[in-house]
Amino acid sequence: MLIRPVRESDLQICGEIYAAAFSAPPYREAWSAGSASEMLSGLLARDPESCWCVEEEGRVVGFAFCTTFGKLRATIQEFAISPGFQRKGIGTDLMNHVLAEFKRRAIDSVELIVNRDAPAFMFYRRFGFRQPDRYVLMIRRV
Repeated sequence: MLIRPVRESDLQICGEIYAAAFSAPPYREAWSAGSASEMLSGLLARDPESCWCVEEEGRVVGFAFCTTFGKLRATIQEFAISPGFQRKGIGTDLMNHVLAEFKRRAIDSVELIVNRDAPAFMFYRRFGFRQPDRYVLMIRRV
């Protein structure tokens, strides 16, 4: 296994992984690989030093696209492991890498949004992520 920075040439496979991972329950999101790649491209352009992918046998099988706000905080914007490679420790290794990198950079806190019904909810809790007491995510459909 190799964890390395995401390159532009990785965006297509990352889009495919994203579309596959988030089409399953509980998400049931209808992403195409192309639209997911485009969204991930914007995150890579914004903060290329905070985007990593994980390779298994020379093939990209997961990623973490993050953004930082100085040393105040980092946000894990998108984190996914290809469905066929989940529950094999790859996500754990990638998350450990991401958190170690932010610690090395002296980032104060790391945040993310997770679906409470997703298996990822307990995955993130194992890393110490907790729901904040004073903040609420607000959404408005347009």
